Amino acid sequence: MRLRALTDKKSTMITSVLFLGLAVGAFIESMRLPFGTVSAPAAGFFPSVLAVLLALTSLLACMAALRSGHKSVARAERLTWKKLLLTVGSLLVFAFVFERLGYLVATFLFIIFLLRAVEQKSWALAIAVGLSASVGSYLIFGLLLGAPLPSGFLQI
Repeated sequence: MRLRALTDKKSTMITSVLFLGLAVGAFIESMRLPFGTVSAPAAGFFPSVLAVLLALTSLLACMAALRSGHKSVARAERLTWKKLLLTVGSLLVFAFVFERLGYLVATFLFIIFLLRAVEQKSWALAIAVGLSASVGSYLIFGLLLGAPLPSGFLQI
């Protein structure tokens, strides 16, 4: 199966408009929730702010696409069943070992597997991305936001 090649400009415009619509819908829905203040945010504060940021990003991408004069054709990548099955399979394994290995170890190994086995990236890149993504997301969600994340058998 081959994916149809779109021009960079056209695909960026379509994606930007879709995300802009999503942002508008999210903003309208978030206005139904109490907003609060910056010092005491209520349930609608973060969804509203994120919807505005998504809308601004979409508009900037749309304007950048309109300014670009060339219409280079994006390289069509062959969608293989192997990649699809490896990705879905690794996600199922990740869900199965998540509690046992813990958030940091499971996420680190999951990202390394995806980058090495599915995308054939270098070991150095896979380890760097795996380490930064797992530790960075742990710092944000586990420490900063206080989300309960499994520590696994290593208790980290």
